[in-house]
Amino acid sequence: MVSFKELGEADISGVTEAAEAWTGVAKALASLDGRVGKDLTTTAQRAGWRGLAAETAATAMRGIDTDVKQASAVATALAAIMSTAAEEFTAARNDLIAALYDAKVEQMTITPRGEVRWPPMPGSRNDPDAADAARKYHAEMKARAEAIAARIAAAADKATAADQAATAALRSDIGAGTTSFNPCPYGSGDVADANRAKDLMAKCGSLTDEELKRLQDLMKLHAGSRDFSTTLLNGLSHGGRTGPDALLAYAKIYGDLAHGNHDAKGYEDVHGSLSVALATATRDGGMGKDWENNLLAAARRPGGSAAGCNENYTSLTDLMGAKGTFDRGFLNKVGNDLVDFERTGRLRGEQLWGPNWSSVTGAQTDPVRGLMQALSRNPEASKDFFDPGKSRNLDYLLHERKWPNQGFEQNQVDALARTTSRRAFGDALEAATTGRDPHGSQPPVRPHDRVMSQIMDETVKSFAGTGPADKTSLPAGLRRPMADMVADYAADMHEILGKDLYGPAQPDGLTVSRAQLLRVIRGAAEDPGSFAIVHRAATQEIAHRLDGYGPEAFVPDATGGADHRLTAFVHEAGSSLGALDAVYGDVAVDHGEDEKAAQNWREKMNYHLLGTPVNMLPQPLGDIAQRLVDVGTSKYAEGANAVIDAETRSTLSSRFSAGHSQLGAMIDYKAIRFGMGTKAMDESGSVPGQLKESARTFYNTGIDDTYRTVFGRA
Repeated sequence: MVSFKELGEADISGVTEAAEAWTGVAKALASLDGRVGKDLTTTAQRAGWRGLAAETAATAMRGIDTDVKQASAVATALAAIMSTAAEEFTAARNDLIAALYDAKVEQMTITPRGEVRWPPMPGSRNDPDAADAARKYHAEMKARAEAIAARIAAAADKATAADQAATAALRSDIGAGTTSFNPCPYGSGDVADANRAKDLMAKCGSLTDEELKRLQDLMKLHAGSRDFSTTLLNGLSHGGRTGPDALLAYAKIYGDLAHGNHDAKGYEDVHGSLSVALATATRDGGMGKDWENNLLAAARRPGGSAAGCNENYTSLTDLMGAKGTFDRGFLNKVGNDLVDFERTGRLRGEQLWGPNWSSVTGAQTDPVRGLMQALSRNPEASKDFFDPGKSRNLDYLLHERKWPNQGFEQNQVDALARTTSRRAFGDALEAATTGRDPHGSQPPVRPHDRVMSQIMDETVKSFAGTGPADKTSLPAGLRRPMADMVADYAADMHEILGKDLYGPAQPDGLTVSRAQLLRVIRGAAEDPGSFAIVHRAATQEIAHRLDGYGPEAFVPDATGGADHRLTAFVHEAGSSLGALDAVYGDVAVDHGEDEKAAQNWREKMNYHLLGTPVNMLPQPLGDIAQRLVDVGTSKYAEGANAVIDAETRSTLSSRFSAGHSQLGAMIDYKAIRFGMGTKAMDESGSVPGQLKESARTFYNTGIDDTYRTVFGRA
């Protein structure tokens, strides 16, 4: 492992000089091509040397030409290896220098171990907003420091990979013989290393630890190289199979080894790197239409199982889902073919995909899982695949397909649900509807386009059911993805829960009803973290909108009343928070028989609620809006600790008011920021007092109406 310090202090010129020296040796040897043996034997013959000794000597001298030729090839290969290593070391050093320069600009310091530290915040500690400013400064500098540290680590990793690859290549090209040169040196570069990787890969589970490490290094070093990837895929062969058939064989072998008992992590790395190679080679149709068609034909063929089930398609999609980021064309071609193959075939489920199709222990053989995992990493491809205007894929997967363990999924524990094909489906839907990889940290995509909103609309309606009995039917694997999706559409959620709409919600045009949306949120709320995500997003939306009102809105009008626009907004916020509190209350009632379980749910919800979530809004929250969120969520968490007992359940709003308290705290904070003192706020008829009092009615209606009509509580 090359450390940050070693990379910074290393003298790379020696590697370059070695490459130049070996190039000189190679040229000198090449100049002797065919001359040594000829000159020696000719000289001996002219001298009249005859007999057995002369013939033996002549044979030996003629062999010198072979040695010289092999020595020239080895020297050329070594020069190429050293030259490539020098280039990669230089690139890594340049990356490090750039990172260190940026750190210096930011006035950051780097410890000898590569840790990044930033200076204290300048300014006065007596500033009344110092705490907020310090929190913001710490968050910003921490993010910048982490980015610098990641760049430093990446530079060190690049140098390490180059060092390891050069070491492996040098050992291979020098050869193990002590009396002859290596007759077949590969040299360096993408194609040569692809051939090395191909030879190592053919050993499968018989790789030594050193060979496995060498294979890992080669695959990692050339990740993203088109030449390496296409050479590797075109060169694969296994048991007489070549091309796509050989790829599927290796995909299954290394996928199985990744779950074995020996060097599982190493084989998992190779399987993931093979996924990257496939993604790279097929980008922009790089392997050609015929190769892709042959791959799909091979995937459709039964094989790999004595029972005659199809394991080939699962091997392909598991490989795709392992790591690579595939382009839209290849993903949609494979996805459309898989859906067509399954939908139009005679066999389904275990009969088609094998007995482990419904497994929930990480060995599920449902090929849709790997496909969805790959789709989730490319949101544009996912949107294209689910687009109702282009195919019936979404309709089939939402309504027609039978999923593993369907009907029992809502009872799965989260740890198992996260490994299922249904969870992968949720991740792909999340990517399609939000425009973000659910496993990444991209900023929100705004606006949602028509297709994104249409997929969202149809998905929510599909899982909403038709009445109160369907409120907890959402499969466990879909709870978190669905919560993320609803949170990303927080503006529409505010409209749907807070208003009586006559048309589609704005700004995204969702047409789901209030009851449908609430039943889906209720299903997701079986997971406390998912409910916290939805509630936090609703709070952020309220804070964002409330922050848009200036001080004039808190001045009484000519009649002494509050601003009518602000009043209308507060009513919407009260209705929205009341509806979400009804979700909270319904979960509490369903868990009421087990107080320990109920308490555990509350604690987990508060933990996630008070955490630091991804900002779901189209732009970062301003300081005031962020403070409104902090004030509101803190007040809500405090009120949400109330135990919902038998009496509370009868009329929820009379005993539970966490959402109303939250909204009141946000209104009070906004008024105080505009300079309103406590005396003015306490006066009868003050604007904050009017707003909170009128909001109570809408909050109570929202919580009680949802509790009774949407969730069917008496």
